[in-house]
Amino acid sequence: MTSVIHILDSHSANQIAAGEVVERPVSVVKELVENALDAGAKHIDISIEENGVPLIRVRDDGRGMGEEDLPLAVLRHATSKITKIQDLDSLQTLGFRGEALASIASVSTLEITSRPPSEISGLSFSLTGGEPGVLQEVGCPPGTSVTVRNLFFNTPARLKFLKSKATEFGLISDTVGRIALAHPKIAFSLAHPTQVVLQTSGRGDLKETMGAIFGQAIARQLISINVQNEDWKLEGLISPPELVRSTKQAQTFMINGRVVRSSFLSNALEEGYRTLIPVKLHPIVALHLYGSPSDYDVNVHPTKMDVKFKNEPDLSSFISQAVFQTLLKSKPLPSFHSRTEPILKPKPDTSGQLNPYAPQVNPERLKANNMLREIKAESEFAPPKNFSAISEENTLAPLSEEAGSTDDTKGLNQQINLFPGPTPIRKPIVSFPEIQSAGEQEGQSTTETDETEAKVKADETQDVLSSFWPIGQLFNTYILATNGDVLLMIDQHAAHERINYERILAQFQQRKQSSQALLIPTPMEFTLQEEQVLLEHLWILSEMGFLLEQFGSQTYLLRGVPVQTGNFPADQLLRQFIEEVLQKNASPSYDKLLKEWIYLLACKESIKAQDSLTLLEMEQLISRLRQTENPYTCPHGRPTTIKITRAELERRFYRVL
Repeated sequence: MTSVIHILDSHSANQIAAGEVVERPVSVVKELVENALDAGAKHIDISIEENGVPLIRVRDDGRGMGEEDLPLAVLRHATSKITKIQDLDSLQTLGFRGEALASIASVSTLEITSRPPSEISGLSFSLTGGEPGVLQEVGCPPGTSVTVRNLFFNTPARLKFLKSKATEFGLISDTVGRIALAHPKIAFSLAHPTQVVLQTSGRGDLKETMGAIFGQAIARQLISINVQNEDWKLEGLISPPELVRSTKQAQTFMINGRVVRSSFLSNALEEGYRTLIPVKLHPIVALHLYGSPSDYDVNVHPTKMDVKFKNEPDLSSFISQAVFQTLLKSKPLPSFHSRTEPILKPKPDTSGQLNPYAPQVNPERLKANNMLREIKAESEFAPPKNFSAISEENTLAPLSEEAGSTDDTKGLNQQINLFPGPTPIRKPIVSFPEIQSAGEQEGQSTTETDETEAKVKADETQDVLSSFWPIGQLFNTYILATNGDVLLMIDQHAAHERINYERILAQFQQRKQSSQALLIPTPMEFTLQEEQVLLEHLWILSEMGFLLEQFGSQTYLLRGVPVQTGNFPADQLLRQFIEEVLQKNASPSYDKLLKEWIYLLACKESIKAQDSLTLLEMEQLISRLRQTENPYTCPHGRPTTIKITRAELERRFYRVL
């Protein structure tokens, strides 16, 4: 029988190993910088050309390598960090496998120039594609310089999967920034190609390093944390509850100088912020854990980014409590509260104004005022100025500025009007009239069409919706409506999102996306990775109506915004928009990016879950929903309505066999 098992040659084995260690240019930068740190460097300079494929160079002033060590450094499993497996329990270095340089050399042209401080001259070792290298004597400063050229020249499949130049360099800058946070006593510089885009002083001030990466405006707001127990020490910077982001991109976790990614650490952090920040928002942090190497394991992935811990419950509790207590000590407690329940009750109100937490004489008026406060807090924006009212006779009518109301019902009658424009006068809710379509309201004649099956189905749904009237609200989130035979449950946020999305999309499609200049330009600071995303999509943002002007290192002036932005803080929306694009790690087209922006606007303008609505507001929402082209789903694909028939209910209650 012929043998089917054979031993791979060393060249093929190195290329396979390179696939595990060198996924993209940022992997090369990470490995080389970590080697420089292990060599005791105090200054590390990184130079990048384009996306890192043409050239990556990392220089340091570390210990350097001599004539005997330099050729060995590019061999697989050649390491100075460990001699036996037990050494991993006390490992204090970042690298230890001895695969990095061998893997990099197998897919590039590699040149290493090194000189120990005790030598008067240095050595250069060059090799291509993992083939035998050439060693020669050269003049060079103390330390080591590693130059990588033509990365992936012999593995073209990897080149095809690389992103744009801006995206790849953004990943590199993000990685260098995180490593700089882990080592504030080391001076880092990142140049691309000749311009220095990141530079840290190496003075050991973490807040100063954060300022170089995230901007001084953010760094000044961060809170220092320094807590220790018998096993772990936690120190770093955390953001106050009012300084949050929509993604976790601005969170950096480190263990004994090593940057790691860990859902466990992220969850422990989020637990520390629970009740202090809104759901789905995330703080800005740089947290450094110090402990015994025997209490965690980084040898679970070739990149040494993932980590596992021995005693996770105790560590999680330690981190959560440390973060929570630090936040409480940093500011007075009354400013930290959830939307519905304060941590501490405020002092009695002596100013004569309504105290939402104190008992009131008129409970209905208290309920109305609390509802308005909750809606403001939920949306983070002031409610619309249009108001409508419902009279005691249960008749719907618009509220004009001249219309008056008694003192007893004034607070209860003022409700938020979800939709701008005049509100038609309706008959009592118990007998709804047929709701006109959008074309009939504008005096236009409606025409029948059967272009697609989806259009027909949408028309049928619109006709069906016209026969429904609201009967109440469930969990302050779902509208209950009926036509006498069917119960309809409508997700108020999803439905309002669909309405707003189609309205804003129509405005953009009609080329109404002209810019409105800001009276006072808004300065915005970005991280290096955020700036790369911004530059990559700058022309698209300009087409959409954003006017941005570079104002300094990683700082831009926002001079104009799309007209459709409305009264929302444009800088906050733009930052959230960039964060979401960054999280998706993609380079979308103009149309796709435009729709992403419209999704965001539609979501921000929509009512939220837990918002109380009047019957009039529910009726308005159903009316507008049936006028949309697709009333079935929100822009994100979630259903807007769920139907429960009378027959289904009777079957559930066993009223029919």
